[in-house]
Amino acid sequence: MIARDLMNSEFPYVTADADLDYVAKLLADCGLGAVPVVDDDLSPIGIVTRSNLEQPRIQPLPDLGAIPAFLLRDRPKPIFHANGRALREVMTSPAISISDVAKIPDIARIMESHSLKRIPVVEGHKIIGLLLRKEVTEAMKGGFPAMALEAHRRRPLISISQQNSDRCAVATASEFRELVASHERQLELERTEHRRMATELRDQRIRELACQRLTEAQWRSMLEQARRSAAAGLTEHLLIRFPSQLCVDGGRAINAPDLKWPTTLRGEPADVYRRWRNELHPRGFRIAAQIIDFPEGMPGDAALFLMWSAARN
Repeated sequence: MIARDLMNSEFPYVTADADLDYVAKLLADCGLGAVPVVDDDLSPIGIVTRSNLEQPRIQPLPDLGAIPAFLLRDRPKPIFHANGRALREVMTSPAISISDVAKIPDIARIMESHSLKRIPVVEGHKIIGLLLRKEVTEAMKGGFPAMALEAHRRRPLISISQQNSDRCAVATASEFRELVASHERQLELERTEHRRMATELRDQRIRELACQRLTEAQWRSMLEQARRSAAAGLTEHLLIRFPSQLCVDGGRAINAPDLKWPTTLRGEPADVYRRWRNELHPRGFRIAAQIIDFPEGMPGDAALFLMWSAARN
């Protein structure tokens, strides 16, 4: 068993410029009894416990004798006030730390020789946990069988009330950056899924349109609408609008333009072209095809226009 097996991986820590009142609150909310102090590289440089913050007790007068223990047992502790003191003034420094791969007997000897109740655990130079002497003692006695050790690893290690829960106390800027990155990855996954679903729907729609045929009623309605356009003073009328993907080449011939564009039409647009060629072309009407929008720079919808203006020389 090594330090990583027993360490508390959820713990508060601060830098040396933290307010002492804030550190006192962390100590009050934390069940570990200590708050490590780290530098900008997350290397431990000190540690603060409740004893660091407690003011020296005023000794009773000699003629009064010592205060009985039972009177002190349930006596509420006075509210802490920093009184202008800085964290550097009260923290224990330098901090003694151990490697995450240190063995439990070695840890026990270090804690015993330095009279430590808690010791930071580091990986390289970076702090990754806090180890308590009572847990080391329990492990030395064999009090952590496999199942109990697993439960120990999973248990909540910082007992902070729900009303005062402050996740930022145990977070780092890198963790916040990872949250941002995770959010962006989730958005990209959602955008990818949205594009996939849109593509599937579009392809299904194209397959359906390719199978549709122009009815006589639709053709007569198109001609009637064209007549109304002429009565309104227009010289052309949009007969049918359709996705450019309905063309066998995705609308490239229409966009070029290529004189062979009629051969790329499918479904109703192909029927419209044939009706024009058979019925309207001999009567002087012309027809034109055009891509009428370009979403994201790609050909979108196409349209067939019926025209009756005199051809320009």
